[in-house]
Amino acid sequence: MSFARKLKEKLKAGEKTTGCWLFSNSPDMAEIIASTGFDALMIDHEHGSGSLEMAIHQYRAVRTVSDAPVLMRVPWNDTVLIKRALDTGMDGIMVPSVSTAEEAEAVVAACRYPPHGIRSAGVGAARAGTYGRYARAYLENMNQDMMIICQIETKEGVENIDRIAAVDGIDMLFIGPNDLSGSIKKLGQFDDPEVKALLEEARDRIKASPAYLGCISKGAQQTNELFAEGYDFLLCAGDTNLVATAAKDLLSNLKR
Repeated sequence: MSFARKLKEKLKAGEKTTGCWLFSNSPDMAEIIASTGFDALMIDHEHGSGSLEMAIHQYRAVRTVSDAPVLMRVPWNDTVLIKRALDTGMDGIMVPSVSTAEEAEAVVAACRYPPHGIRSAGVGAARAGTYGRYARAYLENMNQDMMIICQIETKEGVENIDRIAAVDGIDMLFIGPNDLSGSIKKLGQFDDPEVKALLEEARDRIKASPAYLGCISKGAQQTNELFAEGYDFLLCAGDTNLVATAAKDLLSNLKR
């Protein structure tokens, strides 16, 4: 069973699953974080400064200590960006700001080879196909072996959740609270009634759909609260945030 399929089996069984962002572009940090037991790791190439070359090193570092899937958030819903991310051998991708079923269909098409999609087949040159050694196995299994996540980050996206979730191949819809609040000109105003209502609508519509429900969370308390609300997968920490928080806590508690 592939790494992504293990996560899918956990979700199918109703397990509450956690993930950690990898913002730092560091294989060492990836290895350290992976060793702690998160269900998945998410390399961020939307806001992070990482390169594809370093992402491969991060992936290899994770594999020394964990069988958790390594996913990548690509910068945008772009066929070439998705292809290049998957060719590194990632176990799945997350695509930001998917607002329509047509955009979701484009995501799936970019992930799949013909006749089910439009992904260019360069398995002999790519790490994903072990540089040609097991290319046939990759081509035969990659549809089941991949996690495809679309982010809901606009009011239009919330309105279209039913249609987006119905697209074959979409495993999870992941709410992006910051950009979703920004899409109605209320960035970060999470106590605003309109923002709260929009987030709750997104949550409830995804819960009622075939897709798993994902989001970000901060700290154990909020993570547990969101799990209680019905979320299936939460990116509840980031490597850089964990280091910064630990350093700040240490210094603030020193007696001088």
